[in-house]
Amino acid sequence: MNEATVIVSFEGNGAKRRVVEETLGDVCRLVFLPDLTAEERGKALSNADALIANNLRVELRSDEFRQLQGVKVIQLLTAGVDHAPFSSLPAEIPVAYVPGAFADAMAEHAVAMALAAAKRLFVEDQNMRQGQFNQFTMNRKLAGGTCAIIGFGGAGRATARLLRCIGMKIHAVNRSGRTPEPVDFIGTTADLEQVLRPADLIVITLALTKNTIGLIGSRELACLKEDAILVNISRGEIVDEGALYKHLRNNPLFTACIEAWWIEPVRHGEFRTNYPFLELPNVIAAPHNSASVPGASVRAVRLGAENVRRVLLGEPSSSLVNDEERLL
Repeated sequence: MNEATVIVSFEGNGAKRRVVEETLGDVCRLVFLPDLTAEERGKALSNADALIANNLRVELRSDEFRQLQGVKVIQLLTAGVDHAPFSSLPAEIPVAYVPGAFADAMAEHAVAMALAAAKRLFVEDQNMRQGQFNQFTMNRKLAGGTCAIIGFGGAGRATARLLRCIGMKIHAVNRSGRTPEPVDFIGTTADLEQVLRPADLIVITLALTKNTIGLIGSRELACLKEDAILVNISRGEIVDEGALYKHLRNNPLFTACIEAWWIEPVRHGEFRTNYPFLELPNVIAAPHNSASVPGASVRAVRLGAENVRRVLLGEPSSSLVNDEERLL
């Protein structure tokens, strides 16, 4: 049997390379694509049994996708896959990803934004800088309230654990309507309005798919309490951009904590919005950096390399992208 060849296409630091070498070095020949000349790249990709990539659009040229016909799996190192150019990839090639790799960091970020909104931290910080000392202006307590978590994968469950610690009830939505996680209610998107209506806090963590684009629109926003807090740490397109802006303008007690935007540099090459969200006082903005904590990317590399190892050894792959998730 010929030795398998695994191509690594990302520009990795020493720690990431060491993880790949430690995990796969004894079961395959590793080839790091950035080290090769243009001619060597083509030959390596044509002979590859597996590919490990962070962002295919950046790491491979458009003419190189057709050279991947022989790979057993393309392993992405991200928790979301909507950036992957599925229309350019052979449909029969399994694509895997690493859901949950950044869950704890994302959950902390979601809760931090929610607390900042509830406690008016940014508003009163600005007021203090302008000489106002609003000691008796009311802020909000999340304990005893209800959080609707839309998408109950790794990040959703991690968020729920943190919020239960401060005394919030958890109403969740996922594909199956089932979970072993302690919740006060679990349903599917068919139960979306039922979950949204009593929510003091809504956290969006579900994947962007053909079926979740625009899931939260004018009708769903109209279901919310007038002083609800919406936190999106998933993908901007899950929320209708225009509908959210209008809702924010018409409901000054409502707060949107936006970490995931509609047009972002990694996926679109730039950051911009079609509406002036950053001019609104009831918006808390972040540059989609919840997963940017020390060690997170190395952990993702380890999970991805371990999955490729399973494939090379003839074991089932985990976390394969399904047809619904193949957006592009």
